[in-house]
This record gives sequence, structure tokens and C-alpha cells, in this order.
Amino acid sequence: MGYVVLYLGAMVLGYFVGSRLRFKAEKFRFLGKVQSVCIFFMVFIMGIRMGSNEEIIMNLGSIGVKAFIITVAIFATSALSVTVARKFMKIDKWGLPENGEVREINMEESNENEEEASQNGNHKTTILIVVAVIAGLAAGYLIVRPLIDDMETFYSICSSVMTVVLTIMCFVIGMDMGLAGQVMSQMKNAGIKVMIFPVAILIGTTLTGIAAGLLIPGISVKVGLAVCYGYGWYSFAPIAIASEGYITASAISFMHNVFRELIGIILIPVLANKIGYIEVCSFPGTAAADIAMPVISRSTRPDLIVYSVAMGIIFTFYVPILVPLVIGL
Repeated sequence: MGYVVLYLGAMVLGYFVGSRLRFKAEKFRFLGKVQSVCIFFMVFIMGIRMGSNEEIIMNLGSIGVKAFIITVAIFATSALSVTVARKFMKIDKWGLPENGEVREINMEESNENEEEASQNGNHKTTILIVVAVIAGLAAGYLIVRPLIDDMETFYSICSSVMTVVLTIMCFVIGMDMGLAGQVMSQMKNAGIKVMIFPVAILIGTTLTGIAAGLLIPGISVKVGLAVCYGYGWYSFAPIAIASEGYITASAISFMHNVFRELIGIILIPVLANKIGYIEVCSFPGTAAADIAMPVISRSTRPDLIVYSVAMGIIFTFYVPILVPLVIGL
């Protein structure tokens, strides 16, 4: 919870600074490049941690296949749950009220060339993220793993570095929002709506967990639920499951949560314009409130961060309650 306060505090501070410099907004166009550099650096570090982790390397077989199937199902049901909730609240795929006048204004402000440029930018972002992940995995496996003896200390250093960079990233996002103006009014208009989406996703996640327990060999319903309730928190959920004696289930949980965070981040720029801006906020789970925020901001709009943060924070509360609860039944 302390990190959430840190990140939100940095974003609020950035918004305050940006709002005071709004008259000089043209001078701060470089902030987009700063965001991109921070994103690729954090994803590279995440790849190093994965590539140097023996548990991940050892579980790339059948356990990885089961984890991947669950991950794909979670993406599908999360997006479907958000879409149903969004349509119920009359919000379009761009996160705007389903109002013809609003859409018309936005169409006047954006021509086809701008939309095409945005999509091309998202594709480039995805390619660079994938390259950063692969490079990180290779560096972790070929360099870090053979040379570093004290992996716990190494992981601790990586976590500290990522925390610093992410805090800077949140400040930049907040500043970008402050420079843009009118973001706070848009967030205020969203109101209680932002809280409905995590609840809808919880329903979809529960149904996915039950289906996994019934359809995937070697997985019971309670294991399926416990795995799905991890929401990408791979440092908590697998440990909670292992503490109850479910070692194989813990490995599946670990792989699934790593997949959810990593693949979720990669899919955000790919699918944002295709399935919906709010839908992609649900993909990375708890990471929606930290490492995925800059990717969401760059792939959608800065004001959509309100949905991302709400989902990530509420998912963070879900995990330590739901995982131990269901695996202990």
C-alpha cells in the first residue's frame, strides 16, 4: 500500500507542477519520449528478473501451458466483463459517454491521418517492448544467472531501481495530465463508474477460475480460483498457495501471474484501439496501478489512468483476501 501512496503522490505532484506550467506546454513535448524510455527500461529489468529466475526456467513445460491457457481466458473474460459494464453505463470504447455530440467533436479534432499515426505509434511501442523483454530475458539467463550468487540481493536492487524509475514515470504522467488541462474534470465526471469495472472483472475472473477447475486436467476448482485471483501479483499469490501445500498449483500461479503482467503490458498498445481503452486497463492486473500506467497513458489518454489506478488498487486488495481464502477451503 505504501508504494501506491508513493506513486499517486508523485502523480499528484506532477499534475500540480504541470498545471502551473500549462502556458508553456509547447516546451514540454519531450515528456512523451521520457515516458517511452522509462517504459522500456522497466520492462527490460523485468525481463532480466524473469530470465535469471530458476523457477521460471524450470516451469516452461506443461505447467507453463496450463498457466498460458488460464492467462488467455482471463484476458478474454476481463475484457468481456468490462465491455458489458461499459455498455450498461453507456460509455463508448474510447472511455467517453455514448453521446453523438461528444463523438462528433472528437472526430472533428482527430482526422484519419492522426488516427493512423496513433495506431502506428502503438505498434512501434509494442515491438520495442517485446524487444526489451527478449533482451532482458537473454541478459538474465546468459549473464546474470551464471555471474550473480546472491540473487535475493540482486532482485532487491532491481525492485529498488524499478521503484525509483516508476516514481519518476508517475511524476511525468501527472505533469503531462496537468499540461493537458481539463483532465481533473473528466476524472470527476467518471465518478463512481470507475468502481464498477473491478467488480465486473471479479465476476468474470470467478467464472474463469471455476471453468479452469472443471476443464483443465490436474486442476481443482479451488486451485483454479486461487490461480485466477492472483491478478498478476506473482510475489504474493504463489507463496500463499504454496504455504497450503499446493506446490504444483503454486508453480502454475507463478507462471500465470508473470504471463498476465508481461503479456498484459505487451497487449495494451496492440489492442487499445481494437477492443476498447478501458478494456485494456484490466489486462495487467495489479500492475495497472504501477508499471503498466505509462503504457496505458501512452496507448490511450492520460485521463484513462483513473480507471487503471482504480483497477490496480482494488485488485491489490482482492489478492491477499481471496487467494488465501479459497486455497484454504
